[in-house]
Amino acid sequence: MCDVTDAVMFELPHTIQAPAEGRNLVAGHACPEHAQAAVGAAQVVVSELGTCAVLYGKPPIVLGLDCAVTRLRIAVTHRAAGSLVREIPVDEDGGLRSALLTRLATSWGIERGPESRTLWSSLPTGAIPEQSRGRPRTRIL
Repeated sequence: MCDVTDAVMFELPHTIQAPAEGRNLVAGHACPEHAQAAVGAAQVVVSELGTCAVLYGKPPIVLGLDCAVTRLRIAVTHRAAGSLVREIPVDEDGGLRSALLTRLATSWGIERGPESRTLWSSLPTGAIPEQSRGRPRTRIL
């Protein structure tokens, strides 16, 4: 758990502006101690997840950011109840690009609930875990 920043959630507009607003929120609210090296990749990921939420979901769209020191979790949740919500195609034109997410993230997925759908991704931050700091490294000669 990160002791510098709390997990945060923001509502994104259900418009073409959602990806840009998501990128700005990532830049302004990513953990300043652990996640700064991951901001560029996180902005690409939030653009992808936000775009899919606008294209395939209903409002509200909620962006969640959670720093866990060595990883930054990005989650975009949208309402998905009803027959008008389409399934998100993966790797099809206009759908979720799994190759992009796989290249940037350690893991990603889609969680379906009865009233919502969450697109999420976990990105490495490059931060050293607290328990590893200050320990001498063992050298094998």
